[in-house]
Order: sequence, then C-alpha cells, then structure tokens
Amino acid sequence: MKTTIYILALSALLFPMGANAKYNPPKDVPQVSQAQRIAVAEMSGLDKDEDGRLSMAEFKAKVNTYTRLDEKNARRARKKGFYQTPEQQFKAADVDNDGFLTYKELSDYITQYQKNDKGRAQYY
Repeated sequence: MKTTIYILALSALLFPMGANAKYNPPKDVPQVSQAQRIAVAEMSGLDKDEDGRLSMAEFKAKVNTYTRLDEKNARRARKKGFYQTPEQQFKAADVDNDGFLTYKELSDYITQYQKNDKGRAQYY
C-alpha cells in the first residue's frame, strides 16, 4: 500500500497533470499582438501634444530615445537591406497621407515591418 502511494506521489511530481495543455484565453478577452503593444508604447511616449496621433516632428523625435538595442536593430536592418529612416517609416505608415499617424496606422505598419524579416525583425 505504501509503495502504491509512493509511486502515485512520485508520478504526480514527475508527470504533472495538464503539462501539455495549451492555455486558451476566454473568447471575450481581446487579443493584443506584439505590434499593438509597441504601437501603444510609441504613441504614449512620442505624442507630446496628446492629440492621439503623431506628427512627423513627434515621430522623428523617437531617434532621440533610442536604446542600445534600438541602435543594434537599426544596424542589423541596414545590413539586411530593409532599413528605413524615420521619415521613410512615417511616409510608409501614413496610409491616408494626412500628415499624421494614428494608432491603427502605426500598428499596421509595425506588423508589416516585422514580416520583412520573417518575424525576426525588431521594430526600432
């Protein structure tokens, strides 16, 4: 009897229930992509006049906030051939050509940018 309890306890420790179970969030919880999280951070950090959109001047100011990782990603993008200056990024992201970037435009651009390098590209 003690041996059976010992074996059951040991197997529970070694093979926990549900170890291979995949987490499925509830249907009513909106899913947020990495591009959306980056866009929220960019908008909140760069939108100085807090009008909910970025002007070219506000967007170009992101160069002043680059970290070492951002600079490394920019060098990597140059080497891979898909580097874009902030001005080029702004023009590519501004789909409606109104001179401002909305959250959706920026999020869509970042999603597309990350696909350029098969998902390995880091938006900078």
